[in-house]
Amino acid sequence: MARKKSVDLEQTRLTLLETGLELFEQKGFNATGIQEITDIAGVPKGSFYNYFISKEGFGVDVIRYYTEIHIERWKNLLAAEEGNSYLALSIVFTEIAARYEGANPKKGCLLGTLAAEISEASDDCRVALSEAVRQFKEILAQRLMLGQQTGKVRSDLSKDQLADLVWNCWQGSLLQMKIDNSAEPVKKTLDVLFENILIPCPE
Repeated sequence: MARKKSVDLEQTRLTLLETGLELFEQKGFNATGIQEITDIAGVPKGSFYNYFISKEGFGVDVIRYYTEIHIERWKNLLAAEEGNSYLALSIVFTEIAARYEGANPKKGCLLGTLAAEISEASDDCRVALSEAVRQFKEILAQRLMLGQQTGKVRSDLSKDQLADLVWNCWQGSLLQMKIDNSAEPVKKTLDVLFENILIPCPE
């Protein structure tokens, strides 16, 4: 009986995280209230604090939950092209861009959205965002390094410099996508990155 209760508690917590993630993507952090989260999740508002110390703490956990899901998705997509790191990265970004293109309104990346909205207001959320970005950049850097070793990626810049460049270009294009309500900025940015910037310079 105790085990069943523990499972139920974890499921309720997961439901709250999934609901918060969806609402933060749609409306942002500040425009989303705890009452709205609990109403949609079907959980009494007072029970929210059994799982999260505050809305800020909830925001930290949503960031971590989002990161866990998307890191796993990245790894699964990258695993499909183990023999060609450069092609694998291109496929990952192209597939993610295709999902954004099919969404309306264009939501973009939760990390970028929250970074612009709450990183200055909440140091805990800022630290969680920083750690999330570090994990994504680490995956990028490792793949870019493998591409450098096989001659598919330019080697005059370090893997970390290239990972920073890719991440910053990607996030910038996602913000422009939201402004234009079109995935074209993302597709154009990926084309330039993978067709012109990341490839080795001509001899």
